[in-house]
Amino acid sequence: MPQPQLPVEAPSMSKEEEVEFYRRRRGRNIGMLVVLIALVVIFFFITIAKLTTPGP
Repeated sequence: MPQPQLPVEAPSMSKEEEVEFYRRRRGRNIGMLVVLIALVVIFFFITIAKLTTPGP
């Protein structure tokens, strides 16, 4: 009968690695924010253009 395996803990990061990790995460989050805002603006202007043009 196999013995149950113990959970393996992730190696802890040094303070410098942790600072770099959070700096990169913040950069990715800001990048995603810019992309999402750009999509909202594009959809907004497409909607305005469809509402203001006369239909057939």
